[in-house]
Amino acid sequence: MWKLTIFFCLSIYCLESSKAYQLSTDDDWWKTATFYQIYPKSFKDSDGNGIGDLQGVIEKLDYIKDLGVTGVWLSPIFKSPQADNGYDISDYRDIDPQFGTLEIFLELLKEAHQRGLKVILDYVPNHTSEQHEWFKKSENGEKPYDEYYIWKDGKNGSKTEPPNNWLGVFGHSAWTWSEKRQQFYYHKFLKEQPDLDYRNPLVRKEMKDVLSFWLDTHNVDGVRMDAIASLVEDSAFLDEPKSNIPGVPDFQYDYLTHIYTENQPGCYEVIYEWRSHLESISKKKESTRICMAEDGANFTVTLPYYGNLDGSVLGAHFPFNFFFLPLNTTTNGEEIASIINEWLIRLPKIYTLNWVLGNHDQHRVASKVGKEKVDALNMLTAVLPGVQITYNGEEIGMEDGEVTCEQGDDLTSNCTLYPSVSRDFERTPFQWDNSEFAGFTNGTSTWLPVSRNKDNCNVADQLKDDRSHLNIYKSLQKLRQTLNSRSEIEVSAQGNDKNILAVVRFNKVNGANSNLVEFICNLGNSTADVSLFDNNNIAFKVLISSKNSKRKPGDIVSSKTLVLDPYEALILGEV
Repeated sequence: MWKLTIFFCLSIYCLESSKAYQLSTDDDWWKTATFYQIYPKSFKDSDGNGIGDLQGVIEKLDYIKDLGVTGVWLSPIFKSPQADNGYDISDYRDIDPQFGTLEIFLELLKEAHQRGLKVILDYVPNHTSEQHEWFKKSENGEKPYDEYYIWKDGKNGSKTEPPNNWLGVFGHSAWTWSEKRQQFYYHKFLKEQPDLDYRNPLVRKEMKDVLSFWLDTHNVDGVRMDAIASLVEDSAFLDEPKSNIPGVPDFQYDYLTHIYTENQPGCYEVIYEWRSHLESISKKKESTRICMAEDGANFTVTLPYYGNLDGSVLGAHFPFNFFFLPLNTTTNGEEIASIINEWLIRLPKIYTLNWVLGNHDQHRVASKVGKEKVDALNMLTAVLPGVQITYNGEEIGMEDGEVTCEQGDDLTSNCTLYPSVSRDFERTPFQWDNSEFAGFTNGTSTWLPVSRNKDNCNVADQLKDDRSHLNIYKSLQKLRQTLNSRSEIEVSAQGNDKNILAVVRFNKVNGANSNLVEFICNLGNSTADVSLFDNNNIAFKVLISSKNSKRKPGDIVSSKTLVLDPYEALILGEV
């Protein structure tokens, strides 16, 4: 979901020495994967109604295959009233008509598998739609559904005063009165999204059955678990304390510190139970079915979602690492190196790293960091060990679109009061070409306006340019397949302003470094001297260079130092 609680950790001890960290992993398919997140509503419209659909995804599978990614993660496609663009599910076992049918999805799955692509579905377990049959029966008091959701009496029996002060992520009370049931129900997000009660074993069984339906019966390769930090609430239902953050109104989520509604011990227990269920399906299928989990908290809170430190209890295959999401135009190499090194130091080697630059809830990378740094950040996440996540459009450097309050669709934002926080900007239609609707539709309108940036940022033009963001991205995916998953890695920052970021991966053979690959970039707006990794060989070959670099693949760098232009990024290898 949209709300993130990020703590930007700066581990200065990481930067005081050039320590190399040994990576250790087996070769299961997902551990070095690149997952391409598709926001189906904005990806490709096949029937001219202005809304992207599953048939449109099928039409573009060859494009996705050509990117070189491992698989696709589809944002929610299940049946939904669309109060929150599919994150309010009314039927977990059916496809929403705006995207197609179950038969079309199964065709997409077959076509993807034929191309060697994995398919990951967005699993939204924390809440359902108020239109789900479970909630309708629960509101009517029908057993056993009467205890599927969180129902409480108002304070002192009141119909107007909620059980406690808990706030919803999108503002105001997290409790809504049901005249029919004569109780309040809890919803962490919109009132149209009532929370399931995971203290009820019947709810847990229902949701495990949903996993079986897709991963076992229909052979889907995995799920992305949404909003896992909100699965379980403290059973005492005590008021949460004020955060005392200056200037935050009393109706906004951040007005409180969420010690009773986020990352409770029961959240971890549910994830462990689901992982055990997935392991049984994987064993039956003889292929790993994965779960990636959305948490978005600090490292200490996120780490237990992986499981126990010794691996005796397993959780998600990986909870998302959102530490790159706050990057902006002023972020320097030292800050990025600190984030990377914290994960390298603190994550037990039995677990797998992952790197996320953006998603459907965050302003696009080119807009928040600067379009001149798009290649550098794609290069960075490609060279780093573990899983890479790419939001559709980041491979061509798409920027935020232009959406007015009148054109907007994000019902969770108050566009009048907070026009810059809408999630519509990063959800505008994918830019396939520079035609009127960017090749997204052959109709006469689109659900969100197409960005005017389509004229200088689209797939058709970039396919013709060897130095485009798109072709650089494809080269990166080819390089990722050659990197040794057990190599050593060293991450550091250089320069007086620490704007130079370096990542080196290499193998130790008889005390010597071999198979060396170095990523080096200048995040600053002026030229900078750079010292390359000392591998007893003063010659390096340019493997990949950013679009703004004067150096080309194949060029030889014959010195241990070089001068990088502003925002220039290179990946170098041994000659």
